[in-house]
Amino acid sequence: MSPRIHRRQLLLGTAGLAGLATLTACGGDDPATEPATDPADTEAGTDPSAAEEPMTMDDIVVGYIPDSNGSILMTVAEQEGLWEKHGLNVNTQTFTNGPLQIQALGTGDLDFGYIGFGALWLPMSGKAKVVAIQSLGKADRVIAQPGITSMEDLKGKKVGVPEGTSGDTILSLALEQAGMTVDDIDRIPMDPPTAISAFASGQIDAAGLWYPHVDTIREQVPDLVEVAESDDFPDFAFPACQVASPDIVDRPEILAKYQAVCKEAFSWAAENKDEIPALISGFLDAPEDAVNSEMQYVEILSADDVIAASEDGRVEQWMTALNEQFVQAGKVDSVSDVSTYWLSEEYKEA
Repeated sequence: MSPRIHRRQLLLGTAGLAGLATLTACGGDDPATEPATDPADTEAGTDPSAAEEPMTMDDIVVGYIPDSNGSILMTVAEQEGLWEKHGLNVNTQTFTNGPLQIQALGTGDLDFGYIGFGALWLPMSGKAKVVAIQSLGKADRVIAQPGITSMEDLKGKKVGVPEGTSGDTILSLALEQAGMTVDDIDRIPMDPPTAISAFASGQIDAAGLWYPHVDTIREQVPDLVEVAESDDFPDFAFPACQVASPDIVDRPEILAKYQAVCKEAFSWAAENKDEIPALISGFLDAPEDAVNSEMQYVEILSADDVIAASEDGRVEQWMTALNEQFVQAGKVDSVSDVSTYWLSEEYKEA
């Protein structure tokens, strides 16, 4: 499937260059108009009249999902001017899910992207590096048509699910909790828009999806039933992350700039969470109530939160529990050391 592409060229931050040009234009040959210069400064190579060199701007392409959680970085970085502040000139592309972004990282079409926890099996299998952890979410659901009241009722039923996403993982966890396997249902892989239309038209009996998609479906099927949700699994945490291709470690300056943007953006968002729905609504041109329906299930993590959770072992616990589930679901062959894909030291130093 090809990603839906939307490019947003951000400002290059040329104010410094414009100011430099103005200073040059104001210069003249009249010594009376020249600023006094201490000979000692000139001898030491610190002439105060010398202009400061402009920051080097690096071009990158960043992917995101145009929903509430998936757009936090894009929204705050643009609002606060963080790309320019940290020397990045950004083009963006939108995607419907995380696995498509990791595929684009692998082909070189993206430098960085966003994934929910359901796609973490890809970094765990060496397909990407996690460069920032941005939030913990509880927005995922297994929903069913009216009249279906439990996971057991889904035996032999058609269940739509976006492959390799958080909806897929919640479905796997819910089946296991009910003493079932994927062989007990008619599992049909489909992207989120297809799952929404298929559920609304009655072509499938259930779906593994997340808010705000659940609310979108509820507008057409008001009596839908939530037969499983994130809170049913207290032993798991569900982190959303920023990712890059494995070779990002060979571009440490770009990595440090991006991680610095992430740290500042998510710290700002965690501090100003009440402002986020309106900002995202404006960024996505989406109804604010739809944004709110997802954000109520999202815990944004500041840089200090992430660093503390990495140092006290919580991140390792989160990732290992999910990794074990991915092994059981057949997504990966074994449990990987978290340090092989989570660039925690680089994040701390950025």
